[in-house]
Amino acid sequence: MPDHDNSSRTVTVPTCDTGPVTVWEPDWCAGSKQEHQSGGYRVDITHASPDYEFTVSTSCGRPVILRACFEQCPFTERPPGHVPFVNVEMDGDWHPHSSYDLRRLSDTLTAHADRPRELADRLDGLTNAFDATKGGTPAAANPEKGSGG
Repeated sequence: MPDHDNSSRTVTVPTCDTGPVTVWEPDWCAGSKQEHQSGGYRVDITHASPDYEFTVSTSCGRPVILRACFEQCPFTERPPGHVPFVNVEMDGDWHPHSSYDLRRLSDTLTAHADRPRELADRLDGLTNAFDATKGGTPAAANPEKGSGG
């Protein structure tokens, strides 16, 4: 296996199908018990980095809106294959991304950044209309455009 990050570490993982398997371990691998669990199958051996969390500041704290980590499955036959990739957690599911996929995701997130600004502008209009009526709710302040997008 190529030495992508100049690591010389190895780890031996006892497997139920092929016995002990010694594999090169990249420097970025956290080496947790989940990835290197004893008694699993050889194909399930996974290297994973610690999570990178992308948070936003809200009035109730800093929720994680996106989570990602480097991964590599050295014995898999499924995509993305044996090469390292970034696994991105969105809406409770993990999605493998190549560098190309990550750039597309970044472009999509940038495009979506305009939507909350549009909602903020609409909210300003609704708030101003509300204030103008001294607390009443004029028909013009109906936020019917509020469904997702």
